[in-house]
Amino acid sequence: MTYGVQVWLPAGYDAAGPLLPAIYATDSEYRFTTLTSVLQASRRRAILVNVAAMSSARRFVDFTMPGAEAYHRFLTRELIPFVEARWRVDGAKRTLSGHSLSGQFALYALYLERPEARFFSSIVSGDGSFWYTPDGRYVPSLEDPVRMEQAMRDRSRLLPVSLVIAGAGVGPNAVQGTMLHDFLAGRGYEGLRLANLNYNLAHIPMDGPSFGDALNFIYGPVN
Repeated sequence: MTYGVQVWLPAGYDAAGPLLPAIYATDSEYRFTTLTSVLQASRRRAILVNVAAMSSARRFVDFTMPGAEAYHRFLTRELIPFVEARWRVDGAKRTLSGHSLSGQFALYALYLERPEARFFSSIVSGDGSFWYTPDGRYVPSLEDPVRMEQAMRDRSRLLPVSLVIAGAGVGPNAVQGTMLHDFLAGRGYEGLRLANLNYNLAHIPMDGPSFGDALNFIYGPVN
């Protein structure tokens, strides 16, 4: 599979300058303009690497299990080395940003990574399609997230990651995101920084504001 990739560099980027955080984001077809506008308005010194989904059908392959495992391998074994061989990236400050269905993938990526080889120090899920039932259980056909989180916890309770789960209003994704935040907060992970953000905005319009606020949580406000 071949993916289109758009790389945005901050104004005044210097190939001999300091290392910069890198934000790997999904769904460049509808997110690239939004995310770059946020970065420009905030004057944040970061590199955006926005990956195209390629098609609506492909999103349901790459952002759900079992295809998410192969997509995570693409990001970590192919895309990250490609980017870091060409631009000044701080490998300790990589963020993965997903929205909607890829917001669910962002949590899959968290679960898939090994404690001895963690690629993303920060995860941002914008109005993720977590697909809980209203009482907090996963529907029977989507039990992978429960299994994956338990496997991650069994490997190690050390989780030095900043995780932002953002939702749109009182929609089902926001409700489920809050439930997931509360569940993870009670799991006893060491080093995990959690934020649950909610916006009185629709599914697509919430992406920009939540992205900017998530970066402030992760990296601190821009001076």
